[in-house]
Amino acid sequence: MTKEQFLIAMRSLAASVSVISARDAFGETYAMTASSVTSLSIDPPAILVCVNKDASIHDTLVKDASLCINILQKNQQEISNLCSSKDSESQRFENDFWDLSDTPFLKDAQANIFCKIDQTHPYHSHTIVLAKALKAQSLGEFNTLMYGDGRYLG
Repeated sequence: MTKEQFLIAMRSLAASVSVISARDAFGETYAMTASSVTSLSIDPPAILVCVNKDASIHDTLVKDASLCINILQKNQQEISNLCSSKDSESQRFENDFWDLSDTPFLKDAQANIFCKIDQTHPYHSHTIVLAKALKAQSLGEFNTLMYGDGRYLG
């Protein structure tokens, strides 16, 4: 199989859009858009996230570090774009979208899942991050931003 064949096939896999956010040991905040987020188990509640090793947030995601999975609403495409572009990296937190009091999280997300990293596993260009979910909050009505076929859906 070629890389192109794989990419074309994966365009058929629609996913919710999330922003992963964290703070490093020096107090710096990081965020990245991710569609490679999934529940891992219910007992204990756990999340699996795949992060490219070139992402600025990558080195922050170590064992016992805190992070937040912010599942976006349909009207939050701007945040998704802001957190996915290297060019706008310095502007990601220059707005009022965030609560920065502890682990940074998006105030108006569809859901926020606060986690503590349990394990990381390198795999070629990415690291697989396994995190225990400690707390979650979500809006009542399903209004999640979805991505598939190279574009936002719905």
